[in-house]
Amino acid sequence: MQSTLRLVVALFISLWGMGTASIAAGPDFQKDIAPYLKTNCIECHGSELQEGDFRIDNLSQNVGSENTPQWAEIMHRISSGEMPPDYADNLPSVQQSAEIVEWLAARIEEGEAARLAKRGRVTYNRLTRDEYVNTVRDLLGVHFDATDPGGFQEDPQWHGIERIGSVLTLAPSNIEKYLDAAETILAEAYPEEEAEFVDATRRAVGDHRINERHKQRLRELGLLDKVRFEMWAGDLYRDSNFQVLPAAGIYEMSITLSGLKPENGRAPRLYVYETSLDRVLFEQDIIAPEDEPITVTFRAHLPKGRPSVHIINEIPGLSTNFRSGRHGSRPFVSTKDGRIPWQMKLTDQQGNPLHPFLILDSISWRGPFLTEQEKQRRKDYWPKDEENLQLVRQGLQNLARRAFRRPVTDVEMDTFMAIVQEELAAGAKPRDAIKSGMLTILCSKSFLYISEGNEDKVRHTLNDWEIASRLSYLFWSTMPDDDLFQLAEEGKLHDKSILRQQVKRMLSDPKAERFCQSFPKQWLQLRSVGMFPPDKELYPEYDLSLEQSMVEESTQYFRDVLYEGLTLREFIDSDWAIVNSRLAQFYDLPVDVGHQFEKVQLPADSHRGGLLTQASLLSLTSDGTRHRPVHRGKYILETFFGKSPPPPPANVDPIPTNPVDSPKATLRQKLEAHVHDATCAACHRKIDPLGLAFENFDAIGRWRSHEQVQGTGDDPRVDPSGELADGRSFDNISEFKQVMLQDLDKFNVAFIEKLATYGMRRTLTFEDDADLAAIAEVSRQHDYRLRDLLEAFVTSDLFQKR
Repeated sequence: MQSTLRLVVALFISLWGMGTASIAAGPDFQKDIAPYLKTNCIECHGSELQEGDFRIDNLSQNVGSENTPQWAEIMHRISSGEMPPDYADNLPSVQQSAEIVEWLAARIEEGEAARLAKRGRVTYNRLTRDEYVNTVRDLLGVHFDATDPGGFQEDPQWHGIERIGSVLTLAPSNIEKYLDAAETILAEAYPEEEAEFVDATRRAVGDHRINERHKQRLRELGLLDKVRFEMWAGDLYRDSNFQVLPAAGIYEMSITLSGLKPENGRAPRLYVYETSLDRVLFEQDIIAPEDEPITVTFRAHLPKGRPSVHIINEIPGLSTNFRSGRHGSRPFVSTKDGRIPWQMKLTDQQGNPLHPFLILDSISWRGPFLTEQEKQRRKDYWPKDEENLQLVRQGLQNLARRAFRRPVTDVEMDTFMAIVQEELAAGAKPRDAIKSGMLTILCSKSFLYISEGNEDKVRHTLNDWEIASRLSYLFWSTMPDDDLFQLAEEGKLHDKSILRQQVKRMLSDPKAERFCQSFPKQWLQLRSVGMFPPDKELYPEYDLSLEQSMVEESTQYFRDVLYEGLTLREFIDSDWAIVNSRLAQFYDLPVDVGHQFEKVQLPADSHRGGLLTQASLLSLTSDGTRHRPVHRGKYILETFFGKSPPPPPANVDPIPTNPVDSPKATLRQKLEAHVHDATCAACHRKIDPLGLAFENFDAIGRWRSHEQVQGTGDDPRVDPSGELADGRSFDNISEFKQVMLQDLDKFNVAFIEKLATYGMRRTLTFEDDADLAAIAEVSRQHDYRLRDLLEAFVTSDLFQKR
């Protein structure tokens, strides 16, 4: 019966293909490109002669939409300098060929975007993994862990954005995962019996861990209950798993401990890791005196049973050194009590810590926790009388209405009830039959997909229910709340004054933190930070803690610009930063901050400020061994100006490393020698200056004045100066930022396009240009303030279009 039900449920998960777009040619083919082709290409690739069996004159002029492989081949041949051949008469100039390559590249990219953006009568946008998790949490109060082993795969990206509907397809192999997830969610929401609440505490070192010959001595000294667990850098504590968890749910773990930090050294880092789930539950730098321990408390979703939690002092250190004697037979009470002679000392003679180490006192477990709202949600969907089919229908309708984010039709409800009745007829218990109806709802396309439009007619604008979903998934990455549902019911969400109120309300809600995390990570492609782990020998200070701090700096910075009412200028340059103790030390900033991120004023010589000089962006455009000026320039061009340069010619040799017996040369010098081909140079003139402006920053974003390279002689001094293609020049990163600020209008347009792509879950085409320009004008009128820009987008005509 269960297998039959799963088959029936699977039928509710539909797969859709996206139609192929057909767009207008855009710029004028006959004017922009035909003369070049006639002069330089048609003679050898026309109707009379087709060298290499390749013909051009009969290709579609709708470049980017038709004959795309052939036009791409032409672009690559011209870009590489292969065509026109050197022996041809009246060769075009390098500039002319570069312009043709750029024109073709732009049309091909537009065609790709248009094909993705093509929409039928109904647009189906699958929930991302994070959106699914958040929606289930708000729908049923279940904190489903989609990233656990066997869970959902990472969502595919399109230029960093993970929410593009035409990219988020659903493969048949994933259907089983949705079925399994729905069963797990319902099992937790409606268990066979209510779980007993646990509240248990145990000392880090219990009596059973103390050697019998020491136990009597400690008892006589009154210290038996004062034994603690000292943790060197890299050390591991395994005894926190003393409590069996009665059911899957949210549990609270408290750890009482001290953290001793050596002068001018790293703070110890508490790292709590669940091994069976391969998941980090909590991490934080700990600084607390030995005699003044603190208690850190966090919550996590955990399965039923005994957890497998390890507590680690997660910094590089001495734990692998046999002389450290991390835990001898003599119980540890305090640093003053001393240690076994063969063990390494924790402090010097003055009692100052020599190494970053933790001292654990106790561990506590509490849970499972369930809010009153979560309890009420579950009651709303479950009938008071499981055998009353009318009550069952009402409960399922309540669930479906919220899950589908719209009213439910009688036909849909008849289908769900038919499944319940079929299960009852097959001998299932009423409880199991009701869950079968719920399972069908949670596996329906109306839940897994955000749909826009109608099957029975062409509609290019959103209705109120669709606006409610677009708003909630933009700012909260989850389903609409009751207020949005009520406004949709009343038909008020086309009113721009109401939309302004909702923007203010939604941004003041704690759930808006998801926008501050999700959007900048996708816009700036921060999920790729660490993709090429830096070489540990070249960059020993780089570790996971620093990497996470880098990414968090950028998202916290975005949050501050939004909530402090600041403008887009701050993304380019500022006299302040958001740092924690680890980043302050990494940036060599003379500020006193803790493990939490704080806003600090930058000294005049800090070389930081804005997004451009943050370590996350600088390391993102490196390869783990050395910085990459060309990649940095390409990243700036795409991310801040929305321009994608043409692809490089095929089989371009990489820039070689410096031989040990050759004079030392900077990467800039080698790049200038490397770009010897005139065709390559035409594009590099637009890209390279943007990246070379950051020559003072190495592969992980550290400031430097000289570049450390192999070879003979002194390390060469870096040169961050440059000249843009339009003739504007700069001498250093500070002047480069000022040049970028002169192009604030271009950045404004590019930022709005990325925001619209994220919010509307589709790529944009030239058909959206007028709407984008209108939003950009409103942003300009409000001095480019980020908060006003968001409001301008939500109240725009574009926001209400499919």
